[in-house]
Amino acid sequence: MDGKRMRALRKALNLSQQEIAKTLKVNPSAISQMETDRIKPSLDTLLLLTKHYKVNLHWLITGKGQMFEDAISTTKYKTNNRLEALKKLLTEELNSIVKAKQDYVSADVIDIPVKGEIAAGLPVESFQDEIDVMTVRRSMIKGSMENFICLRVNGKSMEPEIRHNDLILIKQDTEWEKLAGKICAVRIDGSITLKKLVLDPANKLIVLVSLNNEYQPIVVNPADHDDVNLIGYLYFLFRKV
Repeated sequence: MDGKRMRALRKALNLSQQEIAKTLKVNPSAISQMETDRIKPSLDTLLLLTKHYKVNLHWLITGKGQMFEDAISTTKYKTNNRLEALKKLLTEELNSIVKAKQDYVSADVIDIPVKGEIAAGLPVESFQDEIDVMTVRRSMIKGSMENFICLRVNGKSMEPEIRHNDLILIKQDTEWEKLAGKICAVRIDGSITLKKLVLDPANKLIVLVSLNNEYQPIVVNPADHDDVNLIGYLYFLFRKV
C-alpha cells in the first residue's frame, strides 16, 4: 500500500493520526511512518480499515477504483476469477511487506557493545569488558563507529533527562569551546563523569553541572589535576523499558 493513499484516506475521513491509530490499535507514530512509506501496514491493518471505514480493499492495495465500498458496484467481486485476482494481489503485497522488513532490518540495524559505565555523579573508573548491547540504526551513525563510545549510566545526577541504567552513545570530540553547553563525558585523573559542560575562561575553570538540582556542580581547576580531558558529547540515548 502506498503511503499517499493512507494519508488521502485519513484526510477524506477527516481524522487525525491519533484518532485513526486508536481504531487500528497502533501508535500514532506508526500512522506517520505508514504515510511516509517508512513502514507498510500489515494485512490486519488493511482489514481493519475496510471493516471500520468501509474502505475498498482493492483501492488500498492498488490505488485503482473507488476509495470507499459504497461507491462500488455490488457485482464487482462476484466472479471466481476476480476473487482469485484479489487473493493474488494480497499475497504479493504481504510478500512485499515481509521482504521489505527483512531487507530493512538487515541493512539498517547494528549492535554496539556497551564497554562500561559512566558516572552520573562523582567521576568513577569506566572502561571494561562488554556489559550490554545497544541496537541502533546504521543511518543514525554519522561517520566511523571508531569515533563513538557506548556506555551505561550509573547514578542519578542527570535525572530526569538521563536516568540510571540508560545506555548512551558518546561521540568523541576534544574541542572544549565547541562543546560548551552540551552534555559531555569528561575524564578527570583516569575517571569519567557525565555532566553539562560549562567553561569559566576568566578563572580558567571547568564547571561540570548536574541536571538534577540535588547535586552540586563539580568545579575543576585543570592545574590541580594530572589528567583532565574531554572525551566527547552525548550523541544518542537509549532507554530500555
